[in-house]
Amino acid sequence: MEPKTLPLSGIKVVELATVVAAPTCARMLCAYGAEVIKVEALQGDVMRSGGVHEFVPYEDDLNPLFTIHNSNKKFLSLDLKKEKGKTILLDLLSHADVFITNIREQSLRRNGLDYETLKDMFPALIYAHFSGYGPKGPAAQNPGFDITAFWLRAGAVADWQTKDSFPFVPTYAFGDMATSSVFLSGILMALYAKEKTGKGTKVMTSLFANGIWCNAIGVVQTQFERKHLNPDPLRPCDPFSQTYRCKDGRWIGIYCNEYIKDKEKFAKLLGLEDIIDDPRYKDVETLQRTGSIVEITERCNRIFLTRTSKQWREYLSEHSISCEIMMESQEVSQDRQAIENRYMVPVEFPDKGHTTVMMPTPPLAFSRYACRTYKPTRGIGDNTEEILKEMGYSKEEIKALTEANVVR
Repeated sequence: MEPKTLPLSGIKVVELATVVAAPTCARMLCAYGAEVIKVEALQGDVMRSGGVHEFVPYEDDLNPLFTIHNSNKKFLSLDLKKEKGKTILLDLLSHADVFITNIREQSLRRNGLDYETLKDMFPALIYAHFSGYGPKGPAAQNPGFDITAFWLRAGAVADWQTKDSFPFVPTYAFGDMATSSVFLSGILMALYAKEKTGKGTKVMTSLFANGIWCNAIGVVQTQFERKHLNPDPLRPCDPFSQTYRCKDGRWIGIYCNEYIKDKEKFAKLLGLEDIIDDPRYKDVETLQRTGSIVEITERCNRIFLTRTSKQWREYLSEHSISCEIMMESQEVSQDRQAIENRYMVPVEFPDKGHTTVMMPTPPLAFSRYACRTYKPTRGIGDNTEEILKEMGYSKEEIKALTEANVVR
């Protein structure tokens, strides 16, 4: 068998971005072969200390959260407010295929790092800009984050729980991670087009755009009769596409089934044979109109309390019913299905205790191509000297730049 190669080998990326979405996009490029230089301010990306509010270690030699989004990158720390710092960045960009940034447009223009300026300097450069709310409109310059721009403004949080209940809080950076994949696809399209035209372009996306896109069905659906997506739990659209509590206190979801086609099958499996010929249970429209949806849902609630979630999953799966137990995040790292498919892999960090953490992997696999294995991140400016040497700076010049606080 031929040894696997990295599909993006030879692509050079400069990242000037913080926190999660844009850095994760660069991390994906890096995982599949691109050389990514992450340019940080002298104090580093704020995500380096993200563990403080997520109750996860965040030391230089044990920083699993920062490693998720930044593994295998090279780290250069620059003060871009100093002319020499900006000169180094521009030199890096002169050799780059892609520039990824989530700095707000006003700041980029002020520092001469906006697309209009750089496209004339580097016409083949792919300039990938990520924002919270998009380049136009009253919120264009607002700080935009996962929870605000993706979740709150795009409608998901308001509709993903029973109306008037306290809003749920999504996992930190969930929307960022989803959005990074869309950003990645745009950059890959631009790279493909560049192969044919030799020209760069500006790639743009935002958290708000992706929040709307991910909630597209809800946004369209609520323009008609239904105004709230999560109905009364006793009035689901379909009692056989619903979540039920089991004997062990856990929940199981039975979803993506079709009421009319599967009604007889479900009725026999759950001991509800009387509904098969009862006209009040003819279809989902009749269930809603007659109010019999409440009756059957209450019966199902009682039935599912007679077995544990595991027993129900085994029983329903044996009969080809789509279902799954509602798992907790803490269980995923030990899920056999995830481990055998290498969706979760053990990574040893270089701290004093050589701590091993189960880490989620980039979710793409190829028959012919490889993905880089996890490499734990280290401290700020870990590769500064190495990068500057490759750029032609002497030891004396690097020392002078360090002493002048241009680099770290």
